[in-house]
Amino acid sequence: MNTKMIPRRTFFRGATLGAGGLFFAPFLRQLEGATEASGTQPARILFFVQGNGMYPDQIQPEGIERPAEPGALEDRPLVGHKFAPSVAPLEPFADRMAFIHGLSGRVALGNHGCGMGALGCFPSPKDTFAETIDAAMAKALPGIFFHCGLGVVTNPETSIIYNVSARGKGIPLPTQCSPLGAHKTFFSISGGAAERQKFNANTQLLDFLAEDVKRMQQRLNSEEKQKLDHYLHAFESMSGRQGALVNLQERISKAAPEVTERFGTKAYAFERMEAQFEVAAGAFIAGLANVATISSGAGRNQVGVSFDGSELDLGAGPIPAHEVGHQKTIQETTADELHIRTRRRHCEKLAAFVRKLESIPEGEGTMMDNTLVVYLSDAADQHHAKGYEWPIIVIGDLGGRLKTANRYLRYPWHGQTGHRTVANFYTSLLHAVGDPRKRFGLPDLTLQDIDQEGPLTELLA
Repeated sequence: MNTKMIPRRTFFRGATLGAGGLFFAPFLRQLEGATEASGTQPARILFFVQGNGMYPDQIQPEGIERPAEPGALEDRPLVGHKFAPSVAPLEPFADRMAFIHGLSGRVALGNHGCGMGALGCFPSPKDTFAETIDAAMAKALPGIFFHCGLGVVTNPETSIIYNVSARGKGIPLPTQCSPLGAHKTFFSISGGAAERQKFNANTQLLDFLAEDVKRMQQRLNSEEKQKLDHYLHAFESMSGRQGALVNLQERISKAAPEVTERFGTKAYAFERMEAQFEVAAGAFIAGLANVATISSGAGRNQVGVSFDGSELDLGAGPIPAHEVGHQKTIQETTADELHIRTRRRHCEKLAAFVRKLESIPEGEGTMMDNTLVVYLSDAADQHHAKGYEWPIIVIGDLGGRLKTANRYLRYPWHGQTGHRTVANFYTSLLHAVGDPRKRFGLPDLTLQDIDQEGPLTELLA
């Protein structure tokens, strides 16, 4: 590919700093956020966000009662308590995980789901209000790619959505819903001659665009130059990323998952989810990213993910999650049972991811020793999210930065003395990686005389 064949007139016409902005702004929104690399760090985190609610009674460990109105923080060990059927695949990791109940997230204002509000602690019915926690963690844990956003939606032909993660106000981060597309994004340098040729062409294009922006800066006033600096930085960062990928080519080739039928558009939803977990694990192992987000039916307009009945050990045919959320019986199976079977499949894929990282040596232990998994729903504790309780499951401790091993934590209910919010939990994560801000997201104005600032101190090591 000869990148110099791109007409400069076309470039400059599109780059005019007038109404509408630069023609390549959408391109940057997809790629810029994944380009700022400043070395690797051992700590890494995966957010797993699924739609349709996470019903607390369906994940309650046996032998731990769930009182109607707990009045104080409860902190009990998990080991020795049998896990509920929906989360049973996670029981082997009880000694390194925690159930966290009682946190609220009313500020997200959910209905079928809270969209970006689940990870952002802000209302997001129509727009991107601020950064989400995965982006905030990515800033603290920089990698070659800023963030690895992966998803599963009903239509397997959908390539990218923008309704789960955000880098800042008006800057949504892409969620790649095609496992094959995600594989090409992160592992193209490990492919054959054709993929490598495309990779080299992209590098040349980035260099070309950066040089043209530099030339254009000489013809602009100071205010316009300032605006263009943002895009120049993006192109130079992306070009630098390409160089870093070349240096890691051998490692990337070893970590890249094998492309199978699970990566294709004919694969069932849970098969595509398995492929996305493989992509995330490969990105971590190769050192490409330190923060990943996997979503399934999460985000605005994506609540209706359908699974095939055969994936839930039922007869063939669609099982629409949206109808399940409305408590419909499908194939003579109750909605509650369908919820349980669906979550069990989620946990099976998550457990495979954890086992994969446990198999990779790192330092004196394994990669999982330096990793944290956060599993939650974007619909809090029910299909039509109200946010009074937002159950969270965590596995790992970020290299000893958090005290999450063998714990069942339940905070006082919304409005009660000692109650805390999801925002307090996210603030804890930020404190653990060196970002000691007082608050993440927006406060819940319905909580009177409740401390909504600072971390959950009982979680910090």
